[in-house]
Amino acid sequence: MDFSYSDDQSMFVASCERLVREKCGFDGRRAVARSPADAVPPLWAEFAQLGLTALLVPEDAGGLGRPLIDGALVAQTLGRGWLLEPLVDCALAAAAALARCPQGAARDAALAAIADGSSIVVPLADAQVAGGAVRGTAPHASYASAVLFADAGRLCLLPLADRARRGWRQFDGTAAAEVTVARDAAVVVAQGEAAVDAWRLALAAARVGRIAEGVGLARTVLDATAEYLRTRRQFGQPIGRFQALAHRMADLAILHEQAQSLAWAAAMKLDAADGARTLDAAQVMAHRALRAIGQEAIQLHGGIGMTDELAVSHYVKRLLAIEVELGDADTALARFAAG
Repeated sequence: MDFSYSDDQSMFVASCERLVREKCGFDGRRAVARSPADAVPPLWAEFAQLGLTALLVPEDAGGLGRPLIDGALVAQTLGRGWLLEPLVDCALAAAAALARCPQGAARDAALAAIADGSSIVVPLADAQVAGGAVRGTAPHASYASAVLFADAGRLCLLPLADRARRGWRQFDGTAAAEVTVARDAAVVVAQGEAAVDAWRLALAAARVGRIAEGVGLARTVLDATAEYLRTRRQFGQPIGRFQALAHRMADLAILHEQAQSLAWAAAMKLDAADGARTLDAAQVMAHRALRAIGQEAIQLHGGIGMTDELAVSHYVKRLLAIEVELGDADTALARFAAG
């Protein structure tokens, strides 16, 4: 499998690297994480200007029509700067699902609004429909324009009003909300097999994006830990020269490379016959890598690794949150083993 970047991918990655370097410093990111949960992250407009919100939107709906692997590379690169924007949920998951739906006025308008950044749509994976109301929770729903959910063989788009949600900041700084909206406000964008296929794609694209984001953030955590080992001195030399610590860092680097390779493979093979199995393998490896890298980073930093002032403590919280959002690792491993 060829993992070399195309010219377009190199351009996207370079733009995102510049954005992370110039706009995603720790102090700025922490300020976003502490802002009101209903505030749209200020960088979202810049994402739209760079075309990142239009990546997976078809060209006939005003987007770029790029494959999922491009979205994964963008998520990984932006993940290095503590991604607090709804890129994975909106620009990858919701856009991919809507693009898979049959053409129609509601579907085309939603995709065009996602592409230009004027609308934020997120999947409501745990939606419960009862008593004429739709209830559920989702990351970024505290400021989203609409949610996408599955209901009895239909895929529905449901606009949100401010009074229909209760928002908060999660432990990792990401905004989230519980929504309660009247069911009759929903617009059906797909039915039958088309709806099932589109919703399955939404959930799969979200998993790929979260794994890629975690791989990017894990790289930042590894780099910060390596820098600390180079500068922290004990017994007259940097502690990174101690063989035991060097071996631990080497093991973490191997785990990271394995997680990155499987994340890319899952994005490239999502529609292949073994795409679901590859995605399960990527999720299992991501769980192992993100947990190990986060725990070792805290331990290698010592007591300072737990402090609020150190970026690593916040990054590790996001790694743990990604694990939770991905779902149970044992379930993914069982699916993979079943073949």
